[in-house]
Formats: sequence, C-alpha cells, structure tokens
Amino acid sequence: MIRKMFHIALEVRNLERSAKFYQDVLGMKFISYESVPAEHLKIAFLEVGGVEIEMMCHEGWEKRKFADSADSHFPHLAFEVDDMEASMRDLSRKGVTFNFEKPQSAFEGKVRWIHFPGPDGETLEIAQRMR
Repeated sequence: MIRKMFHIALEVRNLERSAKFYQDVLGMKFISYESVPAEHLKIAFLEVGGVEIEMMCHEGWEKRKFADSADSHFPHLAFEVDDMEASMRDLSRKGVTFNFEKPQSAFEGKVRWIHFPGPDGETLEIAQRMR
C-alpha cells in the first residue's frame, strides 16, 4: 500500500547550479549528493515539506534539450506558500522573474498562483490556498 510520496525526479543540465538555486532561492534543505559512476550519473537530493526532489544529471547533459512543458509529463512543480505577496517579494530580491505581473486565480478563487522559470527553464510555481 502506498504510504506517502517518496521523491520527485527532475532532470537538470548543471547539478551544482540547480541545487544551489533550489537551496538559496527556494529555501529547500540539501540532503545529499550521490553518484552512479557506471551510468555517469550525479544526483542531489533536496527536501521541502516532507517531499524530496531527486535532481539527476548525466555526464554530457549540459547541452541537452529538454521537452517543452507542453510535451512534459510534469508541466510544472508547485510549492505552497502562506503569503503570496511576501513570497513574491522575497523571490524577486533573489533574482526571480515571474511570468505574470500579478498572481493568477484558479478554482473559483480557492487558489492564487504564479509561475517563474527555474535554472534550466523548468516551470516552477508558488501557490497559496485561499481560506
């Protein structure tokens, strides 16, 4: 029986750059670096809110073209925040540029969200549940 989400795997071009962004900009906790030498694979594990992200980078991926979000199985990664405006200000100070000027509303106003690009162009989202 499934107990909980174990991790989400994310392919990246530059492991150190991506791990630094997710730690320094998004505030995720670094867990460990791992490697699978036989597969020329380096991995960084990070955690937020009880969910781990497994960042994977194969040797030679620096110039790899990843699927556009429309073709991806994971169109975006969303992170929940308590205060949308404060979170946007904090991320802006850290160099994040948002895809919209203001948060968007969804599900009849139950959620506010906004997208921004990660270091490899992956679509990231912060979202706030409106209570």
